[in-house]
Amino acid sequence: MFRFSRKLYDDIKAGKITLTFQPWETLRVLRGKIYRARHVGLLRVLDVDFKKLSEITPEEIKRCGYASMEEFMSDFEEFAEREIDFERDRAVRIEFEYIGEDIENYKKAMGNVKDSELYDLKEQLIIADQKNAKPWIIKTLRLLREQGYIPSKDLEKRLKIPADRIKQNMKKLKAMNLITSHQRKGYGITPLGVKVLKTLSTEKK
Repeated sequence: MFRFSRKLYDDIKAGKITLTFQPWETLRVLRGKIYRARHVGLLRVLDVDFKKLSEITPEEIKRCGYASMEEFMSDFEEFAEREIDFERDRAVRIEFEYIGEDIENYKKAMGNVKDSELYDLKEQLIIADQKNAKPWIIKTLRLLREQGYIPSKDLEKRLKIPADRIKQNMKKLKAMNLITSHQRKGYGITPLGVKVLKTLSTEKK
């Protein structure tokens, strides 16, 4: 269904690419639904509509992962497998978020876990925070729950942690399905992250 250039795979998985234009003549996907993209993983469609190729903006081209309109046009025409009139033809514009390679991980992030798994996660977080000279895990999750998505730079200031450490820390929480990331919005908490917070003995009820 979705077709992406191989060079874009890593940036899609990293959440850096959140927009694509597909050379379809009909809307093959629905807003809010999850689809598997070959070689990439699972994508959730946030918005979908038609747009004339001539009206695509430079900002949209960058969001698609391309350095120039020429680079985008080359890939688009290759995927279309037909001659494209870039002045008159239209494409399907799709905003999406990458949610992982495994549907089970997605289900976990949505909070579909057993009570025993929830307990284990809570214990892992408490122990990990106790080992840190400056506890950050629970504080980070609370910030994300209260504020919604937070850009990396804002987290650096609030937690007083260097950029490289923020990246490492967020990678750990993402691996546990407790947070999600978005290129423009930053980091956000998952439903599982919210559930874990509620089980913590230090959490106020």
